Amino acid sequence: MPSYVGFLRNTTDALAHLSPDEAQRTLERYLAWSADRERAGQLVASDGLSRSGRVLRLADGTLSSTDGPHTEATEIVGGYIVLTADDLDQAEKMFGTHPHLAFGPIEIRKVGENGCED
Repeated sequence: MPSYVGFLRNTTDALAHLSPDEAQRTLERYLAWSADRERAGQLVASDGLSRSGRVLRLADGTLSSTDGPHTEATEIVGGYIVLTADDLDQAEKMFGTHPHLAFGPIEIRKVGENGCED
C-alpha cells in the first residue's frame, strides 16, 4: 500500500496565543488522532521538526551551508506524518480530520515508490 506524507505547516507564532490549558488540549487532540491512525494500522511515522537546521547546496563542486530553513519565511514546516492509504483521495480524507488544520495547512504528497514520481 502506498505511503503519503503530510507536512504540517504553520506560521512561527500560530500557537503563541494558546493558554497553557489550550496548548495541552491541542497536544492531546494531536496525540489522539495519531493513536487512532496507529490502531487502524495506517500510521507509519510522525514527529515534530526543529525550527532551525541547515540548507546544503553544491555549486561548482563546492559545498556550502546556510542556516535554514529559510528564516525569512512566514510559514514553516513544523512536523510531518506518514500514513498508508489506498490513494491520494483516501489520504486527503484522513489528513482532513487532523486537528492541525485549525492552525495551518497540511501539504500531502505520495512517497515515491520509484524515486521522484508523479
